[in-house]
Amino acid sequence: MPVYGKLTLGVVWGFLQGTLLVVTAWLYEDRSARLRDPLEQFLTSCLPRVETPVTPPSNEPWR
Repeated sequence: MPVYGKLTLGVVWGFLQGTLLVVTAWLYEDRSARLRDPLEQFLTSCLPRVETPVTPPSNEPWR
């Protein structure tokens, strides 16, 4: 069943499903990166924080 020119209903439906899949995965990843499990928060709250040292950039070209 053509929707517009050679664009069929199946192509539109497939595009919408793919778009929904990508958006849902992106939203899930974004939310899971922000929220943590309360058990994980409790277990890591007793640990001392360790800062990762930042190394200054060197003037040598990358090899």
